[in-house]
Amino acid sequence: MDKAQRLSILDDLIKLETVNGNEEIVANYLKDLFEKHGIKTELNKYDDNRYNLIATLKNTDEPYLGFTGHEDVVGTVDDSKWNYGSFNPKHIDGKIFGRGSSDMKGGLAGLAIALIELNDDPDFNGNIKFIATVGEEIGELGAEKLAKEGFTDDLSALIVGEPSNSSSRLVMDQLINHGLVETNGAKPETRMAAFCAHKGSVTYKVISHGKAAHSSMPEVGINALDNLISYYNKQNEYFKNLVSVEDDILGTTKPSVTVLNAGEQENTIPDYAAMTVKIRTIPEYGNDKIISELKNLIAQMNQEDPKMNLEFDLESSNWPVKTDINSDFINLVRDSYKAVLGVNILTVGAPGGTDASKFVQANHDLDVVVAGPGNESAHQINEFVFEDDYLQYIEIYKTIAEKYFAE
Repeated sequence: MDKAQRLSILDDLIKLETVNGNEEIVANYLKDLFEKHGIKTELNKYDDNRYNLIATLKNTDEPYLGFTGHEDVVGTVDDSKWNYGSFNPKHIDGKIFGRGSSDMKGGLAGLAIALIELNDDPDFNGNIKFIATVGEEIGELGAEKLAKEGFTDDLSALIVGEPSNSSSRLVMDQLINHGLVETNGAKPETRMAAFCAHKGSVTYKVISHGKAAHSSMPEVGINALDNLISYYNKQNEYFKNLVSVEDDILGTTKPSVTVLNAGEQENTIPDYAAMTVKIRTIPEYGNDKIISELKNLIAQMNQEDPKMNLEFDLESSNWPVKTDINSDFINLVRDSYKAVLGVNILTVGAPGGTDASKFVQANHDLDVVVAGPGNESAHQINEFVFEDDYLQYIEIYKTIAEKYFAE
């Protein structure tokens, strides 16, 4: 493809409004695009108007290298504050503005074009499975379904096209200095990076059931908030041990209480209280272990106090992802960046999660790298991707694939 065609495909995807739903329009667009180039595609229904897409390029009996990205985007926050319109892609001073340009229709388009160009290359003799998912931004919904249905069982490695760069060297330094990107002391040569690991997450709610009473007679009721605060204090003690374990790439586990609800009016003892907690996890202290220990803590408190009625509600569990920084695959990724960019990049740990969490739960031996043209403007007003980054990543994806199957 020429430059104009490559840019046109990204513009087309940005125009498709897929805020936490309606991803079918992206799946259909990609299906039509792939089939024009003779690439086999399959739609996988998640719900009405929500379809995952799988496209395959198979030349041998070897396992697949996976390309994956998500079709949905987050909300636009406030349309009136966008300079050029949230779903109206504009090319200004080397930047492409629009919701999803960074997270992650730039990466999705780049992977799709790389697949097409590899398919058109008579010298390429590898196997690629392209996976586009629904609902990544609201719980990795499509990835979970595809993983359970075995779509990633035949992958040996995976490129996730999520944003892995900063908008400048200064911003990259700031991200590193604030611990949002873990480098283990290495210094960046460029604002471009690849993530060989990212944290997982456990999201849960603890519910306290009490007994309502008039506030003038609290002794006849059971204050659900009091009991929840007792649990909160015990949980904080537990967190001290949790954060004492450290990963060399991802740092420590990060627990946060994010929502607290109790009571409906000022003269009534609350009979219900709840807190929501998000824990960003590392491989050394796995999700299943954390969940088991939290359940045991609640069971112990309920047993020790007959007025305590606590309930644990697991909302999601996404595994941490980590590929050895010195593995053959990550070395190949670094070599591929160097071949395209001419500079060495950092392979580091990412602060956020991706669909890969669901895929590694199903395929434990999967090598993963997160590499994409976006930056920290993701989820913000006036989100953008650099045009050059987008075009360079197409070459990076192709180079990784070519080197992978040349080994």
